Amino acid sequence: MPTPFETEIAALLREHKDPRKVADDLVTRWRHRVLSEAEQIDCAQFLLASGLYPLLFEQIERITLERTRVPWAQLVELLGRSGLKPDELEVRALVDGAESQDGGVSELFRSPYLDVLDETLAERRRKLRAEKDREIEEKKSAFKDKLQFMRANRLFDQEKQVLEEIQAQFPEEPEFAAERESFQLRWAREIVANAAPETDLTSDLHWKLDKLTPEQTAMKDLIVARARELAKAKPALAYDLALALHQMDLNADAIEVLDFGYTSGASDWLRLELMILARQFVNALDHASKLEVTYAGDPDAAFAVTYARARALYGLGQSSMAVDLLRSLVRIRPNYKSAQSLLLDWSGGDA
Repeated sequence: MPTPFETEIAALLREHKDPRKVADDLVTRWRHRVLSEAEQIDCAQFLLASGLYPLLFEQIERITLERTRVPWAQLVELLGRSGLKPDELEVRALVDGAESQDGGVSELFRSPYLDVLDETLAERRRKLRAEKDREIEEKKSAFKDKLQFMRANRLFDQEKQVLEEIQAQFPEEPEFAAERESFQLRWAREIVANAAPETDLTSDLHWKLDKLTPEQTAMKDLIVARARELAKAKPALAYDLALALHQMDLNADAIEVLDFGYTSGASDWLRLELMILARQFVNALDHASKLEVTYAGDPDAAFAVTYARARALYGLGQSSMAVDLLRSLVRIRPNYKSAQSLLLDWSGGDA
């Protein structure tokens, strides 16, 4: 994932269409100490990638004399790409310089070009890399243990927090990406399974919207329009935007926003719940049938579909069919509290 500064560099490159012009702009900022240390590294990497070695040599010489932060990994790569091989004394000076700055050694040993400069350093780099890999694996293992505990105890909020922490530290890890998708799917099912029972499904957002002032209506329209724009421009945001609209009881609008997003297990189940809450009962029945086929091998999915189908039928006035469905569901899964509660309401206490 590119850093914000890398994104800015890419934009400058598209604008100027000349790496040298972009480099001159960036180095000027670097010399005036406008760039952060992380941005300086991004700048050095851009100079390397652009083949502007003399400019990078010149800048590194300047910051060395000024005793400011040196991009050690890029310096080693610069030496390697330029075909320069420092002698033993120069290599020692390179290591001493890195050791004089916090984190400098870690930066220095990130570059694979170090293996070419000195065999002793190459071995040291391999050991540090192995130690770092071991630390990463231990951290991953700890995260997995946390997730397993949260999942076993159905602590959805805590599990979500752990996943957000994992996302920050391992954004590209496929294993954890699968964990996030699994969580979203289970959470979406939880929304459907634990939706608040309603004795009268006609008592929904319509009466609320009728009571909005003109100013509130204008604000609602503005929020919905902006959500549609964002979802259309960035489909990955559609699911979260739909959830936000759902929290505001704008369920029909949430469905439209969800249409701009990518199809996933989580969006499938959210769409079903939104259809019921928006009183799109016929559409909900059709969607429930599709989910029944898509997730045929998942027992939990079958219960969620049956529960949703009962609610949709009740909304269409098919109360006897809805009650029969809930009774069959409760017989198979007596601990399904939402279904039990709804059954008692709809059957007048005759479960």
